[in-house]
Amino acid sequence: MRGMVWPVFDLLMLIPTIGAKVAEATVMVLGLAASFAPGATDAPQATANMDPADDWVVAPPAPVEGCEETLAAGGVTFASARIPIHRNKGGAFLCGAEQVVRYTRGPGKIRWRSSPKVACGLALALAGFEAVIQEESQRHLGAKVAKIIHMGTYNCREMAAYPGWVSEHSYANALDIKTFVLTNGREVSVRSGWSPRGKSKRAVAESAFLHAVAHRAFAEDHFSVVLTPAFDAAHQGHFHLDLARYRVDGTRPDESE
Repeated sequence: MRGMVWPVFDLLMLIPTIGAKVAEATVMVLGLAASFAPGATDAPQATANMDPADDWVVAPPAPVEGCEETLAAGGVTFASARIPIHRNKGGAFLCGAEQVVRYTRGPGKIRWRSSPKVACGLALALAGFEAVIQEESQRHLGAKVAKIIHMGTYNCREMAAYPGWVSEHSYANALDIKTFVLTNGREVSVRSGWSPRGKSKRAVAESAFLHAVAHRAFAEDHFSVVLTPAFDAAHQGHFHLDLARYRVDGTRPDESE
């Protein structure tokens, strides 16, 4: 099992394709804990779901009370947006989210290229995660991150590797990170940097940065699911971050293998 806190992906193969009745299950509270206290180092936060009782609920994320107000108070540049809840093309499951924003710049002064449209709870998570990114960037690379290049958020679809299981991208509740661009112009890509090519100080430092960021993203509960090149071939070029109701740690190879 690939470092999973909850054996979701093993169980996926034991259940039939999810139909409309499951997709319409009552939306349960995600367990997001939005908070903000005035102060120079404080930022909006969202906590990964810790409740195993709702792991099989397939539905858009529940709204977070005061989410946009919390983002604004925490120094996030964003705009209200809409992705209406609707059925996918085949009618088997729901897509969209009730509470959506377009995230442009966070409290870590990181610019997100093409301003991703995300569920508001995920925006809170990204805002809190920026502190981790900047801490590890300065520690390993000696400079802060100025920009993040991502591969998209909203996409109404099933998981590519697990047909029948709805992707969190369907709810704009997931984001794929491809490249970190530092203030000095240096680019650190997940594809080339995760496993250092050679033993140059630069390569080792970039790999250490990427591993540290990924490990903390899951270990510190910024996200429920973190998938990296250590997880499978489909994630060789990016980090997948989401706030699913279940938990998957895809930051380390399975020690039993």
